Amino acid sequence: MNNVMNRKSTKMVAAAGLALTLAFTTVGAGTINADAAQTTKYVAKPQMVTAKTDVKVRTGESTKSKVLGVLKKGEKVYFVKDDYGWSKVTYKGKTGYVGTRYLNIPGKQVDSKKAPVKKATPAKASTKKVAPTKKTTAKATKAQVSKTVTAKTAVNVRASQNKTSKVLGVLKKGEKVTVVKESRGWSQVTYKGKTGYVATQFLSTK
Repeated sequence: MNNVMNRKSTKMVAAAGLALTLAFTTVGAGTINADAAQTTKYVAKPQMVTAKTDVKVRTGESTKSKVLGVLKKGEKVYFVKDDYGWSKVTYKGKTGYVGTRYLNIPGKQVDSKKAPVKKATPAKASTKKVAPTKKTTAKATKAQVSKTVTAKTAVNVRASQNKTSKVLGVLKKGEKVTVVKESRGWSQVTYKGKTGYVATQFLSTK
């Protein structure tokens, strides 16, 4: 009788141990690998966002892509855009990708099936009439993007959108500069009468 009870107890302990092992393995893999949910995407403007948990930054939209580094929980990174589950970010001056569900992004989700349905039909029907409207909208957008920002820390002003391009000068921490437009993690600025470029993540609108 005692032998039967001991065997049952041993089986129950082994099963419980296996369940705990699988649970921890699953959580660990999910936290770091950030597999994308390919059904929805976020519509949000480029901005600084915060990591919900520790998560890897990769070179491409795949868990098999090379790892550039790891964002710590609460760490901020510059969000460029979301592509159905993967967020394109600027990480330490490089372009990287993070699972969108691991970032706090202000914006709204759009279903992948509904997105294409916001059709090309109106665009085709109104191509001739819409042309002037597009030009007007583009001008208005440029006007709205121009703004004065402050350097969060000392940062190089470069001649082009490349961290290896010629350095025109250095913005000191707290120094103000005018941003003309933003593109791919870089801000075009007017610096001492010249056009220069600064990594957007080092600038603040506050």
